[in-house]
Amino acid sequence: MNVMSTVKELSYCCTKNLHYVTCIIIGLLSVTAFGNFQMFVSKQSLSFWDSRTSVLSRFLWDLLLLITFIVQHSLMASSWFKVQMSSWLNISISERLIYLTVSSCTLLIVITQWNSIPEVYLWLVDTQRHFLLWLFFLLLHVTAWLLMCLEIILMDCGELLGFSQIYNHYNSLPWPMSKKARMLREIYSRMRHPGAILLTAMLWLHPLMTLDRLILACTLTSYIIGRHSFEMVHYEFAEKYFTLKTFQRESSVSYDYITES
Repeated sequence: MNVMSTVKELSYCCTKNLHYVTCIIIGLLSVTAFGNFQMFVSKQSLSFWDSRTSVLSRFLWDLLLLITFIVQHSLMASSWFKVQMSSWLNISISERLIYLTVSSCTLLIVITQWNSIPEVYLWLVDTQRHFLLWLFFLLLHVTAWLLMCLEIILMDCGELLGFSQIYNHYNSLPWPMSKKARMLREIYSRMRHPGAILLTAMLWLHPLMTLDRLILACTLTSYIIGRHSFEMVHYEFAEKYFTLKTFQRESSVSYDYITES
């Protein structure tokens, strides 16, 4: 019995440590993907393109990349997929980590394989020759990214990345989402990603609106609008919740009332 219990304890410790190491690796991967996506969206220069390839071919290729990302993102976020992972693979605690890993890899593929189409454009402002315009777009995008990072922090970064699920599991703590208000869980089910409005603004407020950029902006904007549907009650609750969470102690009566709603 002692040998068996020792083996079980050793196996448990190995699994726990492996999970923690995996969290670190996936965290680095997600930071890499996010950083590359920032450059991809905000850089004031064109991506790679092969002038020998026709405009139509590059258009279809970029569209295929975007469709692949959206299908992966939507399928793995669906309740059906989560149930299958939980029932077939029995890895519900790692579901968010797996989703983050595949999404980061897919996003990196889109970024690295993207082809610019400078031959066709709506507008093309050369900010390299106009310092003030370059500075304007730079400050605009930097501000938007900083606000998005603030939103991520407010939305519980650990739970969003899947780290809290792992930590709580091995420390016998409640599931992260179970501690959140009912209305907040409903909001998260409608909008899992922060910065939807900020991202939409950055996609369109850019000096180089080439055909590939137009495809990117139209596709992601349509996806954001289609996936994120709110009612006024959700906006009102979110404003009260995050204001109290930021500026009042969690032991306050107001905060307790909001979190129970």
